[in-house]
Amino acid sequence: MRSEDDIRKRIAELEDAYDRTDPPTSELEDEAEVAILRAIEELEWVLEEHDAESGFTT
Repeated sequence: MRSEDDIRKRIAELEDAYDRTDPPTSELEDEAEVAILRAIEELEWVLEEHDAESGFTT
C-alpha cells in the first residue's frame, strides 16, 4: 500500500496534468477530466477519513 505522502504527491501530479490540459479540447478529454476529478475527490475523501480515524483514541 502506498504511503499518504505518495498518494498526496500523485494527486498533485494529476492536478498538474489536469491544469495543463484545461480546458479540454474534445469530448473524450472532457470525459477524462471528469473521471480524474472524481478520482481525486474520492482519494481526498479517503485521506480525510483516514486522518479522522487516526486522531480518534479510546
